[in-house]
Amino acid sequence: MTVYRIEFGKVGDTRPVPPITVDWSDPNRAAREVAEHAIPYLTPVLTEMGRPEFADCFFHHNREMTAGQFMWLDLAAGRGARFCPARLTAT
Repeated sequence: MTVYRIEFGKVGDTRPVPPITVDWSDPNRAAREVAEHAIPYLTPVLTEMGRPEFADCFFHHNREMTAGQFMWLDLAAGRGARFCPARLTAT
């Protein structure tokens, strides 16, 4: 079992999402847990920035499990965005 502490970066001028510690033994469940934790904090900030659609997002991390970010995709329009970078640290 690998547990990671996730510290989130800026969205706009703030750091709205508090850190979370997640058991990563099931990667799909862990990514959902991160999103469920962060989206309630991200939604008001994204709405204030005029991008409320970005709150319909998912968490993505690199292969090394050292960094991540939230991603928003509009497949029909061929558009996407990455935001709220995160640092992952094994604990």
